[in-house]
Formats: sequence, structure tokens, C-alpha cells
Amino acid sequence: MGSRSSRLMTSVFLVRGSLVLLLYRKGSRAMDEDSWVGIGGHLEPGEINDPTAGALRELEEEIGVRPDQISDLALRYVALRDTGTELRQTYYFTAVLRPEAPLPVDCAEGDLHWFDLTVDPSDPKMPPTARIAFAHWLSHGRHDEALRFVTIGADGSCEVNG
Repeated sequence: MGSRSSRLMTSVFLVRGSLVLLLYRKGSRAMDEDSWVGIGGHLEPGEINDPTAGALRELEEEIGVRPDQISDLALRYVALRDTGTELRQTYYFTAVLRPEAPLPVDCAEGDLHWFDLTVDPSDPKMPPTARIAFAHWLSHGRHDEALRFVTIGADGSCEVNG
């Protein structure tokens, strides 16, 4: 087993009513192909010990949503993916966009779309850990407050714990 670099990221599934906001990210450094993801990005050096701060920063930078415009921000999944050359750790959060907050419509990172919470999670093309976390959250995680862990090995093996 050779050495691996690491990458730390956040992602937020932002909810309003019966909808969840996803971003069709184009030309990302962290993904091989354009795909649907939550709102987020890389943690800055000062956020390594506080991924919540990174998630809040990314919401504001990417879609203009300030901390006072959301409620119920919660860390729901911590995912670790071994690509063989890189360990990618992603902190997946959920948050509720307050009713009085304007709906985000623009993002320099790609296209925004509000999906119904009944969406088939295999339908939007997503990176591996995002697809697993999103599908599990839609089917199980929305109904409790548990923190779960997702691991994907270099061999493609996958596990959800918690």
C-alpha cells in the first residue's frame, strides 16, 4: 500500500419544505466527472478542527446563504473514501433554509436545482460517498438525529455504520 494524500471537505443538503437543494458541480478538482452534490467544498486550514465553520463558510460563499438564514444545522454523515491515491473525508450536514430567507438561484460552481425529497437517489449522478450519504439520509436519516459513518475502500467495498 503506497502513500496517499488527503482531502477534507464539507457538503450541506439544504432543505426547504419538501425540497432539497443540490448543485450540479462542473469542473471540480475533487471529482472526475461533473455531478450533483450538496453545497460545500474544501476545508480551509483553520477549519480542520471545526468542519461546521467550513460548512457555514461554503454556504455563504457558494450560494449567499448566511448562518442566520438557516436552522437545524446538523452533522449527519462522516465519509471516508480511499481512492487508492487519496483519502477523501467529507462531512455531510443537513440544514433547513428558513421560510423568510430568499431561495438561492445562482452559484459560480455550477447549476442549482431543488429536488423533491421523494427523488430516486440513484437518479441524480453523484460521487460515490455523496450518493451513499444522500440515499441513506433520504430513506433513513431524515427520520432520526443519528450521526453515521460511510467508508469506501480502495477495492470499492462500502459500509454505512451508526
